[in-house]
Amino acid sequence: FLAGALALSAGCGPGRESASPPPTPSPLRPPLLLVTLDTTRADLVAPEADASATPALAALAARGLSFRQAYATAPTTLPSHASMLTGLYPGGHGLHENGRRLGDSVPIVSEELQRLGYATAAFVSGYPLERQFGLSRGFEVYDDAFAAGRSERSARETTDRALAWLAGSGSRPRFLWVHYYDPHEPYDPPEPFRSRFPKDPYRGEIAAMDHELGRLLEAFEAAPGGRAARIVVAADHGEGRGDHGEQLH
Repeated sequence: FLAGALALSAGCGPGRESASPPPTPSPLRPPLLLVTLDTTRADLVAPEADASATPALAALAARGLSFRQAYATAPTTLPSHASMLTGLYPGGHGLHENGRRLGDSVPIVSEELQRLGYATAAFVSGYPLERQFGLSRGFEVYDDAFAAGRSERSARETTDRALAWLAGSGSRPRFLWVHYYDPHEPYDPPEPFRSRFPKDPYRGEIAAMDHELGRLLEAFEAAPGGRAARIVVAADHGEGRGDHGEQLH
């Protein structure tokens, strides 16, 4: 994803900055949507699994590219997201576990896109990605507001907030990052997904997340310039579920 962002910046080298108005949307600056799915196993979502459980992902995969040999750089939320936003392995950006802070000298793709005139916004759903940990640079909006006493929020609440931002984002090209935390333990899916997967609440949370992803995709592509949108959906890491003796990450 970082390579794509750098390609967009060709020709915008030193000496080009000015007080001129931000560039208007063009084929060279399409709307960009990054969706990250916390703790989501590849073998439980489409196209690897039954499409009926994750129809939004199934539809997206059917009209796009699905990378079947993609590997997380770390099995924890913050280091993995830092890699996605910087293009660096943990050894390069310096984060090897949650609870640390990304150094201010490490470039983030949102900073480059903001310089290119993008409206930038992030909506994160779990404590490991709160702004105090350093990923908020370059985002005009970085929404990490959780209810009092909680360390996460549901995909539905995060989607509602992201859609509200979309509705008022104006005419500039958009870079929107939405992070869903639902499949992270403890597993507690809302209805009707709890009843659909009574013996496997982890899969119920994935299904609930997919439903909200469908709402997000529909709204993003319906917004101005949405037909030219570039969309990336990726998990930050999987979940053990007993493999190799690991129940969780």
